Amino acid sequence: MWFGIVTSIFLMLNTFLYFKSFIKFDKAFKIFSIYLLLMCLVQVISIFIGKVLHKPNLFLSHFYFIFQFIFLSLFYYELIKSKIILYMIFPIFSYLGYQYIDSPEMFFRYNAVGIAITQILLIVYSMVYFYHSLQGKIVFIIVNIGLFLYLISSTLIFASGNLIFSINISESMNYILINFKRILYFVFQILIFIEWRKNYYKKIHRS
Repeated sequence: MWFGIVTSIFLMLNTFLYFKSFIKFDKAFKIFSIYLLLMCLVQVISIFIGKVLHKPNLFLSHFYFIFQFIFLSLFYYELIKSKIILYMIFPIFSYLGYQYIDSPEMFFRYNAVGIAITQILLIVYSMVYFYHSLQGKIVFIIVNIGLFLYLISSTLIFASGNLIFSINISESMNYILINFKRILYFVFQILIFIEWRKNYYKKIHRS
């Protein structure tokens, strides 16, 4: 429990640092800052519902991965400048909307297909940006490394969510999977902080 709280505090810190200099940097920086804010809000609400109210908070995972897909797609569009990324947002969002309209009960369980599709696309964008970085584009490369590692691992864990809840998996295995995801997310937050400290902190103080 304490590790999840520390990670949430780190996310709040990163959100504060990026928003502190929101107006000073380019559109990619602004979009990523909004992404952090939305993730922070979902995390805080999730902790409040789960730990304070002691109510199920699984439904928030849908907001999490949909917000993540939309804003990271916009983020990578600003970095890669490929309109294909923009063209993919509407059909994927429409498909997800159809899923929830067709099966409203899905709102209360893991959407393994939706999570897999959105995160795989983001992984592809991340790989494309790695290729661009070989040509000299190194803006947000540290964040991109963190996203790539986190998305690949979390896709496997999230997509197996329905399986975990539908079979008699041992409590220890469930605990290991949950904490493995938390560790990866913590590492991701560290890399986000390193990105800000290395590439933006000095620029803020020079201005």
